[in-house]
Amino acid sequence: MYQNVTVIGAGRMGSALASALFNKGFFTTVWNRTASKTEPLARLGLRIAPSLVEAINAADVIILNVLNYHSVRQLLEVPDIESALHGKILVQLTTGTPDEAREMESWAQSRGISYLEGAILSYPMNIGKPETAVLYSGPEEIFNRVKSVLLAFGGNAMLVGNEIGQASALDIAVMAAFCVNTMFGFLYGYIVCEGERISAAQYMGFVKSLMPAVEGVLTDMCSKLQKKDYGGDQASLEAWSVAPRELVAWCGQHGVDHGIITPQLALFEKAIKSGNGQLDFSYFYKVLKGATT
Repeated sequence: MYQNVTVIGAGRMGSALASALFNKGFFTTVWNRTASKTEPLARLGLRIAPSLVEAINAADVIILNVLNYHSVRQLLEVPDIESALHGKILVQLTTGTPDEAREMESWAQSRGISYLEGAILSYPMNIGKPETAVLYSGPEEIFNRVKSVLLAFGGNAMLVGNEIGQASALDIAVMAAFCVNTMFGFLYGYIVCEGERISAAQYMGFVKSLMPAVEGVLTDMCSKLQKKDYGGDQASLEAWSVAPRELVAWCGQHGVDHGIITPQLALFEKAIKSGNGQLDFSYFYKVLKGATT
C-alpha cells in the first residue's frame, strides 16, 4: 500500500483531494504554482513542497488536478520533471477530452510513467464521502495498485474501461445530460415558480417526485436509440413541442432571457414542418448526427 502521495494543484478541488488523503492517514505533499493557495493546507499539517521536482520526488503516486491540459503539458513536459516522474504512477484528475487523455497516455508510456485518467463527478465539498463517484480508465493493474489511494476521494471509485479516454468520455456524456438541459432547465423552472408565487420547497418537492418518471422516459429513449426505432408511440414531437413553446411565451411576457430555449423550439418546428412531427423525441439523435436525409 502506498503511504506517500503528492497532489499537484491546490485550487478548490485539488485542496479537497489533498485534505481527503491527509484525513485518511496518507503522508500528503502538495505543490501549487501560486504558493499562497497552499497556506490553508499547511495549517492543517500537510507538507508543502517548495518546487515541483521536490513534490514529485516525495511520493510514488502523483495526483494531478490543475486548470486544463494546456497547464498540464506546461508543467510536466520538461526534462527534469519527466525524469522525476519515471517509474511513478500519475493519476490525472484534470478535466479534459478523450483525445487529450490518449495523447497524455502516449506521452507517459514513452517516458516510463504509469498513467490513469480520472473524472470527478462531484463538488469539492463531497470529496471523501462514501457516496462520491470518481471514474477512472486505464490498465486495471494500475488501478488496483492504487485503489486504496483512490478510495480516499470517494467510496465509489469506478474503473470504467481499459481504454484511457473512456472516463473523460463518460464525464462529457454525464455533463451533457445534466448541464446542457437539466441544470438550465431547473433554473428556468425556478424562475417560473418564483414569478408565479410557488415556493422553492414546493418546486423542489415536485421535481423530486418526477425523478422515477424521468428515469422511465430516458430508459425508453435509450431502448429506441439502440433499436433505431424513432416511432412516437407514447409522445410525439408535436406533443413535446408544447413545453418549449409555452416556456418561450412565458419568458417573453416576463422579460426573461429565453436564448437557450429558442433554438430548441426551432428544431421542433423544423421537424414538424418536414413531416416528422409524429416521431419520438429520440428522432433528434438523427438530427444531431446530421443523418436526417
